[in-house]
Amino acid sequence: MTITGNIENIEYRNTAGHEKKVVTIVPDHRQRAFVEFRGRKMDDLHGLKENDEIQVSVMLEGKISKNSGIQYNNFVAQNVTQIIR
Repeated sequence: MTITGNIENIEYRNTAGHEKKVVTIVPDHRQRAFVEFRGRKMDDLHGLKENDEIQVSVMLEGKISKNSGIQYNNFVAQNVTQIIR
């Protein structure tokens, strides 16, 4: 699956030693997508900043919390390309 839009925010998170960057992408003015960049994929964000237009290939990852049983869907980045117009 591919998501194209402008970067609204890039946030670093470290939860129990699991590092990732979560990028908020705005495909249009009414929606937002939160894409996780983990491990070496975090390096793909170097040089990108807020308002840059990007195209991200993502993998959909569904999980069920072991503690609460809550179901989650995550977009995990596979590839990112900056769109220059």
